[in-house]
Amino acid sequence: MININDYGFFMEYIDLNTTLGSRINICGGGGKTTLARAISEKYGHKHIELDSLYWNPGWQPEPDIDFKAKTALEISGTDETWVVDGNYTSKLSDLVLTQCDLVIWLNLPWRVVFWRIALRCIRRAITKERICGDNFESWKQMFSKDSLLLYLIQERKQYINRKDVFLPLISENVPVLEINSAKQLREFYRFHGL
Repeated sequence: MININDYGFFMEYIDLNTTLGSRINICGGGGKTTLARAISEKYGHKHIELDSLYWNPGWQPEPDIDFKAKTALEISGTDETWVVDGNYTSKLSDLVLTQCDLVIWLNLPWRVVFWRIALRCIRRAITKERICGDNFESWKQMFSKDSLLLYLIQERKQYINRKDVFLPLISENVPVLEINSAKQLREFYRFHGL
């Protein structure tokens, strides 16, 4: 289905049962990395997790110029298939969005994203699993001023209005698969056998 969006240009929104592209960018919130891993395992796409490229050990951020160069290197190569997950348009602008042939936008309600991330943070603090490269979630971090949960609460309004920043960066010839609910996400998994 083709819709005209709020910016006056045509954007193609596609159904959940669409054939997946060879270069996929998963944006939004509430399951990007899990979905990217599932697609990578099923279809053989190279999985590129932007969080792992951005965060160095000890939660030290990669300088923006180096992060952009690392990302550009990961998505280069004309024969390569990949699936990128992450929301770094403030640092990468449209670098990934102009190289992909499909955007999967997890546009889940804020409350769903918040509770998914809260449960994930608690699980990771208990299990001490490695994330974002060589980092770990901790109880101390979860309740600090650098907490992801606190960030989600403080940035709630921006999260709700993120399409104002995100959608204009997508080329009009790149289809967008927008998933608006946990039910739609489950249907997508089921349809693709993920």
